[in-house]
Amino acid sequence: MAIAQLDSPLYQPLPLHVGSEAAGEPLAFPSRTKVRVSDRVREEAVVWTVAHELRQPLSVMTIAVAVMEHDSPSGASAQAIAVIARQLKQMSRIVDDLLDAARLSTGKVPLVTQQLDIREVMTDAAADIAALAAERGQLLAIDCGPAPLWVSADRERLYQVFSNLLRNAIKFTQRGGRINFSADSHESKVVVRVRDTGRGIEWAALPRIFDLFAQGPPSGLGGIGIGLNVAREIVTLHRGQIEAHSDGPGKGSEFVVTLPGSPAAKS
Repeated sequence: MAIAQLDSPLYQPLPLHVGSEAAGEPLAFPSRTKVRVSDRVREEAVVWTVAHELRQPLSVMTIAVAVMEHDSPSGASAQAIAVIARQLKQMSRIVDDLLDAARLSTGKVPLVTQQLDIREVMTDAAADIAALAAERGQLLAIDCGPAPLWVSADRERLYQVFSNLLRNAIKFTQRGGRINFSADSHESKVVVRVRDTGRGIEWAALPRIFDLFAQGPPSGLGGIGIGLNVAREIVTLHRGQIEAHSDGPGKGSEFVVTLPGSPAAKS
């Protein structure tokens, strides 16, 4: 029996369209890459839709809680309203992160950049997160040196990056642990570090730590694995990079953000 040659019709690739088997037309199937891209687009659309739909009821409930607080409740009622207010704030932050993740994945988020001293943004982020660290009995130390560290950046988005990194450190650091928040300059770049003495990260988990919905072990502080993904996308938009380091479980973690220094930093 003769063996078919490579130019035989038996070896021709199937056309990339779905035909009718009954009509004798060839059937073709999308590649795995196309399937993955299609699935990702569909997932992002679902995330956007769900987050957008959640915003309205959350806004209504937040207004309702504000009305109840205005009536100066006392005793158990006041405590219950305070609990609801805190949980609504947490839910609203998660929804905002979901919306940001969906927007950032398209690369269509505009940056409002300005010349700024990154130490000011760090100080604001640390001040706003200090109460949460204190609540968990953690020491939050900030060290950004005496000299300005100039960058061209979007202040609000940069604050979001630092806030997310600090919240992540607090979430996975035990009571009584320490979180160091520092910055310096190196070879025309500004380097910001968030180092903690917490649970650490397993080596196998490091490559996907910035993936959307990547989760560490339960912490009791909520979250669904969005903050680090949002931080990475914002840093990338600033032409910077973010890295995660850990020596393993129980040995703490370090997140390093590197941004291009502004020419003003050289003056």
